[in-house]
Amino acid sequence: MEVGNTNSEILDRLNTLLTRTRDGERGYQEAAENVKDTELKSLFLAQSRQRNEYATEIDREIRTLGGDPENSTSLTADLHRAWINIKTTFTGNDDKAVVEECKRGDGQALEDYQEILQSTSLAASTRELLLRQKERIESAHASMARLANVV
Repeated sequence: MEVGNTNSEILDRLNTLLTRTRDGERGYQEAAENVKDTELKSLFLAQSRQRNEYATEIDREIRTLGGDPENSTSLTADLHRAWINIKTTFTGNDDKAVVEECKRGDGQALEDYQEILQSTSLAASTRELLLRQKERIESAHASMARLANVV
């Protein structure tokens, strides 16, 4: 476990999380565009909207802590979305492949949340916000794992 972090380190980590949350929003949007099943489309669009809400909350928290929120997506996410496009092209828009990729993305998000939550100097409001979001992402991750077995 880490000892205390400075406010600027916390803000840097929150900005990284903000960027990755926006990545997740766009990844789910892309996934919705790449599946045939209408129920999967609806699920992915709902997850995209949820990630948008999380990004808004993290943005607000960064401002509350006196920081300037990042306003971009990561290169990794751009590559991730490109990978979804390439994979679906070669697999004939295989819904299972898209679900698997969403599951992988949620797994990465959970690692990101766990990393920042290990900081001992998070404000109580920040910790509460991140724990709530992490819990919902865990639920989405479990749903993707179940779906991967039935799609």
